Amino acid sequence: MKTSSDLKMIAQAGGNIVVAATPYSALDLKLVAAALTPGATLTVKGADKFSALDCKLIASAAPGRVVFDFS
Repeated sequence: MKTSSDLKMIAQAGGNIVVAATPYSALDLKLVAAALTPGATLTVKGADKFSALDCKLIASAAPGRVVFDFS
């Protein structure tokens, strides 16, 4: 498992990222989303862990580039 700092570094380098929601907080993922480069995406699997407000917080850091998997 990568730390949130690792994910931020990968995002800043232009990587598309897919993560499980479980080990991360909403703030962790907001910071990763904010570090995404143009055209890169963050996919959060198991997003049912987060409230709608948490999802809004994460998504607002990178509008149109965060995908939540609620399945």
